[in-house]
Amino acid sequence: MLHHKSKTAVLLDELTKKVLFMEKYSIMRDMGEDKPKLLVVDDELDQCDSIKNYFSKRNFTVFTASNGQDALSSIKENKPDMVLLDGKLKGEMEGKDVLHVIRQTDKRTKVAMITGDVLTEQEMLEVVGLGIVDFLHKPVDMQTLEKVVKKALKASYPKALHFEPIKAKEETGDASLRRIVHDLSNITSDIANKCELYILDEEEGLNKNKSEKERLDMAIEIIKSVLKTSGRFKELTRKLEALVKKGI
Repeated sequence: MLHHKSKTAVLLDELTKKVLFMEKYSIMRDMGEDKPKLLVVDDELDQCDSIKNYFSKRNFTVFTASNGQDALSSIKENKPDMVLLDGKLKGEMEGKDVLHVIRQTDKRTKVAMITGDVLTEQEMLEVVGLGIVDFLHKPVDMQTLEKVVKKALKASYPKALHFEPIKAKEETGDASLRRIVHDLSNITSDIANKCELYILDEEEGLNKNKSEKERLDMAIEIIKSVLKTSGRFKELTRKLEALVKKGI
């Protein structure tokens, strides 16, 4: 004899399937609360799209902006819970400028700063003093970003989000090497840019109205900036030595 399921049983089966489907994601939403909102600010469109796709699949509402003005407009209009802010943006405003403006009127929105540049100690203290939840160096993998976002928003969405522990993924030797090369490239470019800019200003006479002491002070500041990066160079050298020992 064939047994037909009742409408209630069919509905329960469908509901069970939907729940199982949702549990594939690392972040789940309680149906009674809004989705957390995330703003990604980066002038690299591919990076924006990658982060947007990743978090959209995890039940976030994600907005993107490629410059400082668009970021501020999006914050005013969309009121995101958290901003992933690139430190180096094209246009008139850099990341720290955007952060300055945000904090003039908004102390609530969580901000994580992401940068590929090497900041001086003073610049780092300035950014941290404005109130950020984390400071990340490029390239940043999605798992690291997810950990930062989860930690920042867990208190704000205790019922709406279900957080599953993320299994730590060991970085491969090739990935470690690419990260070191990326960091070294950023450091050397930063040093070269500062030195070249000073030399060009001297050659084009832009510093001719400055006193000898002022010009000396400018040169000293550049030297100090270069010296501050020496610690980072040593750290990267140790990492390279570790990779060599592993035979990578």
